[in-house]
Amino acid sequence: MPAVNDLLIVGVDDDPKSLVLLKRIVESGGYKFQGVSSGKDLLKLLKSETPRIILLDIMMPGMNGFEAALHVRTEFPNLACAIVYVTARQSEEDLRGGVAAGGNDFVLKPVNREKLMSRVEKWVGRAHTIQTAV
Repeated sequence: MPAVNDLLIVGVDDDPKSLVLLKRIVESGGYKFQGVSSGKDLLKLLKSETPRIILLDIMMPGMNGFEAALHVRTEFPNLACAIVYVTARQSEEDLRGGVAAGGNDFVLKPVNREKLMSRVEKWVGRAHTIQTAV
């Protein structure tokens, strides 16, 4: 298993302030972080990087988080990474849609450091068991 500081966590959010917050939290836990501002940028990044976790906003212009997750799972079927939605949306419909699109977990906004890091720790240890099939 790679050292903690070798694990990459990617944040995807169209709000630059949200990416700064995610970066601070993730790096405070000793992980590498890279932020992108759209689902399209995420798909480009995945051609050269292999994150352990993708922290994905749902409400973004263009490609929303559910669409981005579906693209990740279909275009990168061997990528064993968790997709954790970071969102203010929490309806049953959102939860079902997020799972159906290939997501693994949710963290609600406003982001709480302890909750986010508990999800990160949970999924860092489970990369080999993550379902990558849609």
